[in-house]
Amino acid sequence: MIVHDNFSKICHLGAQRSEDWLTSAELACLARVSLSTVRRWARNGIGPRPHRIGPRLVRYHRPDVETWLTGTSKKGEGA
Repeated sequence: MIVHDNFSKICHLGAQRSEDWLTSAELACLARVSLSTVRRWARNGIGPRPHRIGPRLVRYHRPDVETWLTGTSKKGEGA
């Protein structure tokens, strides 16, 4: 499936990056949710804390994302 293949490529590229900051799209990929879900989480204070970098850029600190993903998977929660 084309969408799944592209999704996998994005996830793989994000996982290979050694930077400490993730985009909203990379977070969506890692959490296996849509980009609109990540944006809704940010508006509602759910998930790892978003950091505004400039007027339009939002990034997520990788250690925060990893901690949050590990914590939610242990609890069996999706969000």
